[in-house]
Amino acid sequence: MAKDLQTEFLELHLAHQRAVFGYLLAAVRDFNRAEDLLQQVTLVLWRKFGDYRKSAPYLPWALGVARNELLHHFRSKKESTVPLEILDEVTGVVAEEEGRLSDEARVLAECVKKLPETDRGLVRSRYEEGDSLASLARRLRQSLAAVNMRLVRIRKALLECAERSLPEEA
Repeated sequence: MAKDLQTEFLELHLAHQRAVFGYLLAAVRDFNRAEDLLQQVTLVLWRKFGDYRKSAPYLPWALGVARNELLHHFRSKKESTVPLEILDEVTGVVAEEEGRLSDEARVLAECVKKLPETDRGLVRSRYEEGDSLASLARRLRQSLAAVNMRLVRIRKALLECAERSLPEEA
């Protein structure tokens, strides 16, 4: 039975969504803006999915659409843009490294699951929700230095866990 267009799009897009998000994040350097842009890019990709040539790899096509959306975003906000040469270089790197990056993201997610709940909550607040160190310190009733040191220790534990879990590079 043939897949319907929506199912085909979702399977392709979800398989490459992290890579597209990483590309957007590298360009805007703000997690929340990158998430908003990812939603916009996903809508554009869905609208243009009929133009996608199924014989071509999905990720380079999706990154091309994301690049155009980034340029439109920078123009509409009247912000200085990331130079096109840098966007194009990042596009190439993301496309080449997607498999390795996906493995690393999977391993990191597993390592985060192994953290104590309080540490997972702190990681979620800081890196997913974008809370500042100052707001975390106020909420936790700890000094800025104490919260920062706790995050340093958590990042170190995550790095050690990931290094143990990832296969050695040849």
